[in-house]
Amino acid sequence: MGCCGSKEKYNGGDVPKSQRLDNRPTNDVNGKQPQRQQPPNKRKNNTIRKAVPASQQNNPTSLFEITDLSLKNDIIEGLQEQPQDSDLLAQYGVLLSMEGKNKEAEESLKKAVEADSDNSRAWQAYGEFLERTNNPKKAKEIYGEAYKHAAPKIALDEDDSSLLLSYAIFIQKSGDIDKAEKLYKRIVTSGARSSNSLGRYGLFLMEVKKDVEKGGIYLKDAADIDPPSAEWCTRYSNYLKTYKKDEFEASKYQKRVSLYVN
Repeated sequence: MGCCGSKEKYNGGDVPKSQRLDNRPTNDVNGKQPQRQQPPNKRKNNTIRKAVPASQQNNPTSLFEITDLSLKNDIIEGLQEQPQDSDLLAQYGVLLSMEGKNKEAEESLKKAVEADSDNSRAWQAYGEFLERTNNPKKAKEIYGEAYKHAAPKIALDEDDSSLLLSYAIFIQKSGDIDKAEKLYKRIVTSGARSSNSLGRYGLFLMEVKKDVEKGGIYLKDAADIDPPSAEWCTRYSNYLKTYKKDEFEASKYQKRVSLYVN
């Protein structure tokens, strides 16, 4: 793959090559594609992203957030070359859902998790799809199956954490507060640090457990993550105004996103 800093025009925007479909390997003398070397314990990811500023990405591993219809031709082209690629199948399912083709969308999402049962991003997309199509019973089943694959891992990567976060929010909505809390704790202690996971746990503590002080700690952690999240900087700013009566500190967090220099 090219250098992470290099960019090229892609769907009307400058998108780092590191966020594009992996460069496809050429065939060897036997007509077979050589196997790429992957980092230990890290699965290949072929997701194609739209260009969205980090400050606007509340959940940067959700395919429903990083996919739009402008990517359709690229995803179809990718599937023509790699028809069993789990990432591309999941993303194609999301695109079909956006077009209102829910039957075909579910078929593609099902193929995605069958192609790679360790693909947390595909499981998350399947669960989110079922929630969006008002099928909570099936969503619970799919999230539960996904949990079996992600939960045994000692350290959760970004995709695992995002999957379990979606599951925690779903479980919380269903009323199982104890199970939701266990999931939130697992994510913030064993998962990749992200503003969304820290912030969601902070809100859970404040709104459900009524622990405003502890919840505020996690909101601050969420707002302090770089690059800053507009959502969590704003939420923590409001927390400071409402509970701490600290307008000065609140204004600093309100400005943090615009002042951030990467």
